[in-house]
This record gives sequence, structure tokens and C-alpha cells, in this order.
Amino acid sequence: MEPLYDRQGRVRAWLQEEHGRIISLQGCHLASIEGHSVYDRFGQHIGWWKNGHMRNSRGAVVVWAADAFGLGVIRPPLLPPPAEPTAPHVAATWQTRSTPPAHPARSASWAVEFPF
Repeated sequence: MEPLYDRQGRVRAWLQEEHGRIISLQGCHLASIEGHSVYDRFGQHIGWWKNGHMRNSRGAVVVWAADAFGLGVIRPPLLPPPAEPTAPHVAATWQTRSTPPAHPARSASWAVEFPF
């Protein structure tokens, strides 16, 4: 799994890229990535994934991987990651996905709140 950092350089979640999942620090399933859309565990569209980072509905950067590009914000220094959690069990059936809204304009700002 790959650490996902917040605006302060702290690990906020983990990316399980091979399964398109965002996992909490405790190992819980937070969100799924399908194409460029990010959905929470209830099937609600919560953002977009592109170039190694997630943007929210306002276009602000929520989390980012170390190899992300095109952020449009200044990266903070990275803090050491915590221990990687064990992979969670995710049910084979998913919630019905909401229709993704139109992409917002990219914002050169950090998200203040996290959608998960």
C-alpha cells in the first residue's frame, strides 16, 4: 500500500492501488476509485482521482501520493508514515454509485475537510 498525505505532510490514509481502494490508518475501507471518480463506502461521489492525487467537489487537493504531479499547491515536507495496516475485507457487492457531477475547476488550494 502507498501512503496518502494531507496538506501538512502527514499520512492521512493508504492507497491500495491494485484494488482501487483508499484505506484508513486503522485498516478500514474508506473509498473506492473507479476511473477518475472517488466514491465513499456508501456509493456517494466524493471527488476525483488523477495524477496520484484526489480533489474534492471544489477542486481543492484532499490527499496525494508521493509520486503525484500537477497538484498546483506547494508540497509540505513528508512526515514518516505509520505502520501499514492489514488489508481490510471488502464485500463483493458494492453500493449503487451516484452519478458523478461535472469536474470543478482546479483550485490551487488544499482541502480543509476530508470527505471520509
